[in-house]
Amino acid sequence: MTSNSDSLKEFRKIALAERRSYNKKRCSEDSIRAVRDSEIQHKYYINIAAPSGDKFLPAEELKMILQKHKIIWGGEWMGSDIGGYSGECYYSLMTELTEKKLGKDFIDELVKKSVALYVQKHPGKIFDYDEHSEWTYKKGSLSYTDDNDQLNKDFFSHFIYPEGYENYNSSVQKYRSSTLVTLILDTKGIVLKNQFSHRIFHDHNLKYIPYFEKEIKKFIKYTKFEPVKYGGYPVKGEISFSIYYK
Repeated sequence: MTSNSDSLKEFRKIALAERRSYNKKRCSEDSIRAVRDSEIQHKYYINIAAPSGDKFLPAEELKMILQKHKIIWGGEWMGSDIGGYSGECYYSLMTELTEKKLGKDFIDELVKKSVALYVQKHPGKIFDYDEHSEWTYKKGSLSYTDDNDQLNKDFFSHFIYPEGYENYNSSVQKYRSSTLVTLILDTKGIVLKNQFSHRIFHDHNLKYIPYFEKEIKKFIKYTKFEPVKYGGYPVKGEISFSIYYK
């Protein structure tokens, strides 16, 4: 049994080494090809983060805008999360060389224009996280596992727990109680709609849900939110964050 297990480990080790060698060879060949191609043409690709497979929504608009500047729209690419090679060396280097020759700020503005054009065509569109939109709170990222982020710190700086509230006890409760807050923001960050989903794991504290909602609504009212951005352009979008109770 041990012999078979050792043989399997050795086989996997060899297979991994061969895959890495193949990927390295392909990457080197594609990099050389990108440098050669960049001497006669400009190409631009957009990387879509794995594992989501959504496309860049304003692809047609971007293609049209790029063509006006004699730039070829290469399309979207997504790296493999299982160790395979998907041509990323060519796509990323070709894009980098195009940005270097024409200016990254110039290319970024073209991408923003494509998003603006798409939004004009789809005024009711609400972008969400699955479509690779971006949102930050006070220029920072949020924690989705505990209260160690700026948003929670700001909320609790003015929050007073109701009398009789019972704190989280790890010996009794498996999880800390929290409220998931979902907001729809307009292009200026103004809240258009709010929704709450409560995860209160102590039955005694269920009666405080109306109080939690009142305090969260107060926080929302007096907080200036950044708008959601897609391709660097402010759009109407959906965001969510959690408030974690002690």
